[in-house]
Amino acid sequence: MREQQIAATLRRLRAGRTGDEVFRATDITPSKLSRIESGHVRPKPNDIRLLCGFYGADAATTERLVQQAKAAREPQWWTQYVGGDGWSEALQQHLELETEATRIESWMIDLVPGLLQTNDYVRALIDGRPDVDPDQLERRLELRAARRARVERGDLSVWVVLGEAVLHQTVGGSRTLAAQLRYLTELKAVTVQVMPFSAGAHPGLGTSFHLMHFADWPTMAYQDTLTRGLYQDDAEAVAAHESTMSHIRAAALSPRESRERLLSRAEQLEGRASC
Repeated sequence: MREQQIAATLRRLRAGRTGDEVFRATDITPSKLSRIESGHVRPKPNDIRLLCGFYGADAATTERLVQQAKAAREPQWWTQYVGGDGWSEALQQHLELETEATRIESWMIDLVPGLLQTNDYVRALIDGRPDVDPDQLERRLELRAARRARVERGDLSVWVVLGEAVLHQTVGGSRTLAAQLRYLTELKAVTVQVMPFSAGAHPGLGTSFHLMHFADWPTMAYQDTLTRGLYQDDAEAVAAHESTMSHIRAAALSPRESRERLLSRAEQLEGRASC
């Protein structure tokens, strides 16, 4: 993401200058410039300064790009959890995008979104998956907790609409689901709505999806599949998802009504568990 942001800015700043003109001024060859502008290589801070100087970029823009270039070369926080056999490249790519996101909107049909899942809820989900190595359980729980911490600190804003089926899919049993629902009501940087069964037909039926918003990059639509995620940044596709999300939010219970529904369901589950 950072490399693509740098690349897009440098393409804009070049403003029609040819590769040969850039080479004569900076000694950066046309082939290297092409790789930088396509995001296929990580530009060095000195390359950034040379290019920005030739392009006439202001000091603030130059420094921002230099800092982005330095940050792109530093290990991401999640690398301490992810690596080795059993950790897919798709997961690593998702974590990179999630780290850059400032706000995520989610529509979920039958599960709490991963960012908001409690440890017991996650444990139950992993126990039910034959494709996950049991030896990775604790590392996966640690990773999920670290991702969740960004939301708890308010570093990442989340708006989620849950299909009412989420409140009845007893992942991990009644106690685990009750604790999960109560946790959702305690998060300050999270807005939760519930789509009641009584809403009937609405635009969100059949497919869960997410919208990832970034500070300096266009919004991206994301959907989970069985083996990896599907990401769309085409403007028309993203606009369609944004429109659908607006209709979903309009059809769902208000945040206040949803909180009451979550707490009421948690009480029912706790009463069932104590019997």
